[in-house]
Amino acid sequence: MPPSDGDGSPVETREGSPLSVDEKRAMVRELDRAVRYGGPGLTTSSWPTVPGCEATFALAEDERIEVRLAYDAGRLPGPVTVPSVDGDAGDLVTRGQPPTAFVDLSAAHGALYEDLTDAAGRAVDPYAVTVPDTPVARAAGDGVVSFVAGLELLTGSGSSERRLFDLE
Repeated sequence: MPPSDGDGSPVETREGSPLSVDEKRAMVRELDRAVRYGGPGLTTSSWPTVPGCEATFALAEDERIEVRLAYDAGRLPGPVTVPSVDGDAGDLVTRGQPPTAFVDLSAAHGALYEDLTDAAGRAVDPYAVTVPDTPVARAAGDGVVSFVAGLELLTGSGSSERRLFDLE
């Protein structure tokens, strides 16, 4: 994955997002270093986001960045459905389809996810990332619900030229 030239552009957070500008800048810097010097399989630090939820980025084999959200099942704002439940998942978690979308949990979760994808996009500047609708609940076990989304790099028509992709 091509690295960015830094995080000189203004970093902002959205209304209702639980992240501060400093927290978002720290994510951009660490993910930039991971993309610049790391390789597939590398994960970043975990950052607390909303109460009971931590975000981590991981570099994947196929030019993708995964956004991984680990949510304490006891702190979920409402019931969620996951395709895979292992062991004790908590009272609010049920097994089934379709899995619950992260942004459907609340408006703050939607704003948080927009900030996370924005941080990922800034970390791979001059490239951008495609943004799926939302991470979805993939699995639950040991009291944690895992939400995952994969972000793919956008480089235009196979070129390394900058492609504008405004996430704000």
